[in-house]
Amino acid sequence: MIYFISDLHGEKSEALEAYLKIATEKDLLIILGDVGLNFYDTLENMEFTRYFMSLDKKIAFLDGNHENFDYLKKFCCKEWNGGEVGRLTKNIVYLKRGNIYTLEGKTFFVFGGCKSSSKWKENGLWYPEEEPSDEEINLAYKNLDKYNYKVDYICTHNYDYKKKNVSVKLMELTDFIDKNVEFKKWYSGHWHQNFELDNKHRVVYDKLICIE
Repeated sequence: MIYFISDLHGEKSEALEAYLKIATEKDLLIILGDVGLNFYDTLENMEFTRYFMSLDKKIAFLDGNHENFDYLKKFCCKEWNGGEVGRLTKNIVYLKRGNIYTLEGKTFFVFGGCKSSSKWKENGLWYPEEEPSDEEINLAYKNLDKYNYKVDYICTHNYDYKKKNVSVKLMELTDFIDKNVEFKKWYSGHWHQNFELDNKHRVVYDKLICIE
């Protein structure tokens, strides 16, 4: 079974603990961005990173806008279920933007990242990689074309329904997918809320959500 949570921001959560309690070797947790590994220069964040890296259940995560991208770049790229990932540990992988993975016989298009507000730049907690490169955007369009614009699930860090502080590239990609790609459900995080926008778009945060 596949589950979703989002936005840990370098802290343990009840939703993560709930997954760890029920997970079998066949289960997978997808974290929809902002895990926050080595993001803050604090003892607490270092301890969380060690804790997270020690987990023995299967976890895959995409990046959000509050990530240490220099840290994530250190992990070797490997092939995993039809796409490219960064391999952190035996059980934990970092899902790369624009890739499509096949999990439990279903296809998942993944695209992380999001634009932060200016205060994060002012506080020195900002990386330019939070917004997509042209290469990542082009890979997304290429893979969607390869799959004839039909996948089972879309997984992104942000679905910017508020149209607020928008990354132009991400908004263009979001609009393109909504208008041109056939999919069952779109799962996203970022907003620190749990709700369904409609029957095809679900925003995830601190409740363990089982895939539909």
